[in-house]
Amino acid sequence: MRPSPSRFQKAFSLVEVITVIAILGIVSAIAIPNLAQIGEGARRGTAENIISALNKATKEFGHSQYDLKTTPVPSSGGDELLVLRTLQWRNSKPNGELNLPGPFMRTDWNPVPSDKSDDYRAEWDGASWRLLTRGTSGAGLKIVFDGSDLGTPYVHPSDFAPVKSH
Repeated sequence: MRPSPSRFQKAFSLVEVITVIAILGIVSAIAIPNLAQIGEGARRGTAENIISALNKATKEFGHSQYDLKTTPVPSSGGDELLVLRTLQWRNSKPNGELNLPGPFMRTDWNPVPSDKSDDYRAEWDGASWRLLTRGTSGAGLKIVFDGSDLGTPYVHPSDFAPVKSH
C-alpha cells in the first residue's frame, strides 16, 4: 500500500543545503572585512569631529580671551590636558563687557593622555589641534568611542592658571 501524497514532507536536498552554505561562506568572506573597515571609518570620523570641536573652541577662546599659542611638548600629553582645561575654564574676570567668560569646551569631557600608537589621539601643536591616527607615533589626549571619558564636570581649582600665550 502506497502512502498518500499528502503524507510526503517537502525538504531541501543535500545539494541545495551545500549550495546555500557555500554562498553564505562567500558572502561572509566578502562582508566581514568590509564591516571592519566601516567601523574604522566611523571611529576616524568621530575622532575628526572631536578635533574640529577642539579647534573651534580654541578659536572662540582666542576671540574672547587671547590667542592660545604655546610651545608643544611632543613626548607627553600633559600640555594637551592643560590646554583642554583652559578651554573648559570659566574666566571670572573677562577682559571687557563683550568677552565671553567660557567655558568653550564641554566640561564633562575628561580624557587621559596617551602615547600609544594603537589609540586615536588629539595632539596640540602649539596653536591648533591635529589628529594622530592609529599607527602614528606621538602623544596627545586619548580619544575613546564608548563614552567612558564623559562624566562628572571638571572643577577647576581656585588657583588654576590657564595657558598663557608666549
